[in-house]
Amino acid sequence: AGATVAWDVVVGGWELEYSAEFVPVDDGAYVIAVEKPRWVAGNEEAIQNSYTTKDAGNLVLSVDNTGSRRRKVAAYRYSVRRGRSPAAIFHGNE
Repeated sequence: AGATVAWDVVVGGWELEYSAEFVPVDDGAYVIAVEKPRWVAGNEEAIQNSYTTKDAGNLVLSVDNTGSRRRKVAAYRYSVRRGRSPAAIFHGNE
């Protein structure tokens, strides 16, 4: 809870569908649609966004490339900042 997650998603090649949602660990809480599903063109600028959590949970980035017969490529990176300490930053990418 209280962490800020920032991410970038870059699409290379053909279009695909992208969305982001926050799933709280509390069973009674609602899933929050951070970004509703949308089509992203292969030549579109990188998607950049961030979300600050109020509760503990998971941020789920979805990239769906099943809508076409052609191979599609996407890359992403993210960072997590907990609280206000600049030393509490974690980075990841794939």
